[in-house]
Amino acid sequence: MKEYRNRLSLTQDDLARKVGVRRETIVFLEQGKYNPSLRLAHDIARELHSGIDDLFIFDDDGPEQPEQRVILVD
Repeated sequence: MKEYRNRLSLTQDDLARKVGVRRETIVFLEQGKYNPSLRLAHDIARELHSGIDDLFIFDDDGPEQPEQRVILVD
């Protein structure tokens, strides 16, 4: 994420303001200490002109078999 942010010459504060979070949230995201909501990941990816999968790596702690996963949509 930091690499993409730097490519656009954005500071952590700039990106935080654009996506509506505190700068500390961006710091924690870049350090891998915080997992964003899907909405925040989407907003950050949009601002950095990138895809969510390019910016974030999510560990799959779910069931081994995909057919056992439950996805709830509101």
